[in-house]
Amino acid sequence: MTSGPTAPAPHLTPKGKAALDALLHAEVDSRLVPALTFGATTADGEIYFAYAGERVLGEPDKGQVDAETVMSYHSCTKLMTTVAVLQLVDAGVLSLSDPAVVEKYAPELYAVPILEGYDESGKAILKKRTQPLTLTHLLTHTSGMTYAFINANTARWVKENKLPGYFEHEAGLAGFVVPLAFEPGSSWTYGMGIDWAGIIVERASGQTLEEYMSANIWQPLGLKSMTFLPGQDHFDRLQKVQTRDASGALVPSEPLRPICPNPSIRQLAGGGGVMGTPRDYLRFLRGILASQNPTPSADNPALFSPQAFNTLFTNALPPRDVTPVYASLEKVTTMQSYHDSAHTANNAQSLGHSVGLVLNFEDSVHGRKAGSGCWDGAAKSQYWLDPKTGIAGICFTQLLTPNPEPFMGTYNRFERALYDALE
Repeated sequence: MTSGPTAPAPHLTPKGKAALDALLHAEVDSRLVPALTFGATTADGEIYFAYAGERVLGEPDKGQVDAETVMSYHSCTKLMTTVAVLQLVDAGVLSLSDPAVVEKYAPELYAVPILEGYDESGKAILKKRTQPLTLTHLLTHTSGMTYAFINANTARWVKENKLPGYFEHEAGLAGFVVPLAFEPGSSWTYGMGIDWAGIIVERASGQTLEEYMSANIWQPLGLKSMTFLPGQDHFDRLQKVQTRDASGALVPSEPLRPICPNPSIRQLAGGGGVMGTPRDYLRFLRGILASQNPTPSADNPALFSPQAFNTLFTNALPPRDVTPVYASLEKVTTMQSYHDSAHTANNAQSLGHSVGLVLNFEDSVHGRKAGSGCWDGAAKSQYWLDPKTGIAGICFTQLLTPNPEPFMGTYNRFERALYDALE
């Protein structure tokens, strides 16, 4: 990938904008999805931003969503942590490939064994890790770190060892110290690797993630809503989370993050701890797009070097013959149900994973071009970046449901309509 835009920055036609507005209101009026926020940006600035729906579904007296509505980003936080890591790589503080970085800054993680399962007596079967463990492994979900809600052995370990959740009062490091599920680089599973990358950022920089991201990501881009430690004002503006009942109807849900203003959390979660507005997240994506330019301006500040930008859009997974990696990636991306199905087939034949994004190597039927990257948050906050076209987009709501989920059709329709609206 070369630095600098490959074409003039795109913009919307008037007809295209009207079509996007109509789609937004049709989707919300269907009552099949909660309130929505659609957005798109180039490196030069926002080209579309619109929202519709009740902030608290079914309670119109609580008001409509607007530009100041706050959402839990959940795993959209991960990309910010990757950016922080790449900034420190730019500065010569960290290395993506040197195992000594993990050993130095995360000795607790460096020492954890691999949990192979439990024997008939209920004793954990543990073995020593033999392969190197690097930041690249942590950032690509090939480290062996996993989540309890994904891996049954990890779930049992967490339960039996009474490990705290990330957002519990005074929660510290203990909840992140769990055994690996496999040797680094031998498979792929979604997990806490990026949380550990965030811990390494804290220790290497001498700042908390709140302090580091505020100084190096949020403030330079003018992102005033983002925080790991939300106050009452954030919760007052929060879009309430929905789920589905047995009939598929939308109903209120308990949030993954408790409603707790000014929380006391001793170890911030770089994999899922930030709250903020959708518009600020779109501005964050704009900062990434601006980093492609070797000569950024004060009006379009870059977050890191063009070399780091290229790293973010380069596949960092092992070779294709390491089959478990790509078989696992196919399983997860198929379940997510928003990727082009032609890309996920045959061991995710047209997909890869960089140090921060799932990448597609061919153009998508939904619109994004080859070389694009994406991810999302648990409550259906979806985003993608398309360097070839020069845009990034968001489709945000607050909906906690398993995939496949009808909302993903909304996401696909927005993406398609956006590309059809560009000129």
